[in-house]
Amino acid sequence: MLRIVPAGGITAGTGHTFDGATLRAVVNAMHGMDEVGHADFDLAMNFSTDGGERVTNVDLTMRLTIDMPEWTKSAGRPAAERDEWNRFMRALRHHEDGHITICRREAPTTYQRLTRATASTINDVLDRERARIQALNDAYDTRTGHGTTQNTPDGNTVITVP
Repeated sequence: MLRIVPAGGITAGTGHTFDGATLRAVVNAMHGMDEVGHADFDLAMNFSTDGGERVTNVDLTMRLTIDMPEWTKSAGRPAAERDEWNRFMRALRHHEDGHITICRREAPTTYQRLTRATASTINDVLDRERARIQALNDAYDTRTGHGTTQNTPDGNTVITVP
């Protein structure tokens, strides 16, 4: 059985908390960071055999998570700064959701490959699948510049301080 958790939308956790007094201070704090939002997947597997090499059942759970940044001082800032922060957050969420789409798309392939494995190879297959899905996510980040060159409905993930 293949389970993808959660099955529907993902409520984001908080990855980085920024306490800058201004949007410029937040942008400066972000400078040099690899990423401020993060989507991730984890694969957990159980399987049974016929007592030998033949795999008779595979239970695979793919757990998906998203962490987004938080700006604690945004409420007290001018509307233009809040609007830009909110636009950035929508663009960043779009980018992170792209990672989740990759994971959801690839989960059935991973499951099928595991069901065709043998008892002695199934853990190696799982490791290769983990690496394969990660490589697809890494390629997505390279292609989109971690969202900085991605064209989302809300622009890219570059913050323009008003």
